Amino acid sequence: MKSIDDKWKESNGRPAGFDLLRIILAIAVILWHSVAVCYGLPAEQWFYGGPLKPLVWLIVPAFFALSGFLVAGSLERNDLPSFVTLRVIRIFPALTAEVIISAILIGPLLTNLPLSRYFTDPDFFRYFLNMIGDIHFYLPGVFSDLPVPNMVNGQLWTVPHELECYLALSAAAMIGLTKRHRTFLFAVLFIILAFALRNMLSGKPGSPAAPPGRLLVLAFLCGVALFLNRGRIVYSHWLLLISAAGFVVAVLSSTRAGEDLAAIFIAYLTVYLGLLNFSIGPITKVADYSYGVYLYGFPVQQTVAQLMPGHRIWYMNFGISLAVTLVFAIASWHLLESKVMARKKRILAFVAALQVRLRNLLVVPRACWSVAPRKHAQRLPSETRPANSPADGEQDNRFGSLPVRNVDAVRRPEEPQTSIAAAMKVDQTIEKRRANRCRIGIWP
Repeated sequence: MKSIDDKWKESNGRPAGFDLLRIILAIAVILWHSVAVCYGLPAEQWFYGGPLKPLVWLIVPAFFALSGFLVAGSLERNDLPSFVTLRVIRIFPALTAEVIISAILIGPLLTNLPLSRYFTDPDFFRYFLNMIGDIHFYLPGVFSDLPVPNMVNGQLWTVPHELECYLALSAAAMIGLTKRHRTFLFAVLFIILAFALRNMLSGKPGSPAAPPGRLLVLAFLCGVALFLNRGRIVYSHWLLLISAAGFVVAVLSSTRAGEDLAAIFIAYLTVYLGLLNFSIGPITKVADYSYGVYLYGFPVQQTVAQLMPGHRIWYMNFGISLAVTLVFAIASWHLLESKVMARKKRILAFVAALQVRLRNLLVVPRACWSVAPRKHAQRLPSETRPANSPADGEQDNRFGSLPVRNVDAVRRPEEPQTSIAAAMKVDQTIEKRRANRCRIGIWP
């Protein structure tokens, strides 16, 4: 029976299923938001309380499970500083651009406040904290009379949970847990089961609306665990059916314990579909736009609802918004995201050089602290040296195997000054070698 690793290797580590899932899930987010944008947040409750709840709850957690599986591969190929750098340059440039466009372009055009008040309102300045993951949904006077009033970037509610995922994975890598694949798997399962048991005993009800942030983080960790243990876990359509059924039952149970257990099922379901490999044209290039589609979807939908109040019907809002969002997403990829990613090798080289420099500055070998510079011109004669100091021509064991130049041995009576200068030059070379060994941290 094939394992997940077998399917992963069949596609050389780039199955088309993940690319297709990325763009489908991003479009599904716009489709789902069209309900609230046109009819208000109460309209969503019908879906959350009915049989379509598992379908709605599949969208965002599947995004996180997919991300966990693929990001674990990045961590496996890179050291921790490089991994963190790659995550930063992938997430924050596009996020920063979207926040600036919303605040500087959309906001001034659609606010019902005078521009002088708009640009001096504290909410305007707080909005820029979105660029570092501190989420603020509102801009002063923008979208104040829509079915979802005042909300500019409703989709950004997932960003703090995404950062939590990367912090958790980085912490696991720092303590070496990601190197112990089976231990990582057991640790994730233990955490999920502990949460589920605690919530089962306390009888806590499930989330009445959107999937909770903890489900997103647990789905991410399950995706990581599946990648790290891909050689041990089978790729089976029976497990796919069990996962699909288990996810539906867990979500429809409407309990906090069921939500915790749903992370396991949704992770396998997502990875199974993502490993499907097929040829459907340039899907990889289209998938590159998925992040931009996710970022720009909601503000574009709100703008369409504001400018076209007579067309607040879900399918019209979805179609128009998707077309406009794709324009922004394509521009974001070709003008910004791809430019940054094209320079990732240069950025990683800079980070590596900075890491070495910081290590040299912060990690100073203890031996270097006690080594004082010698005054070469004032060497003590052999008979006046301390008893524990090495004699001429012998090695100074404090400095490993570096030889100590015998100054007296190289002096010649006929050229005293020249000989002393030559000996001093040799000693300076030796001291320089010692200093270099201290600097790069290889002192014996």
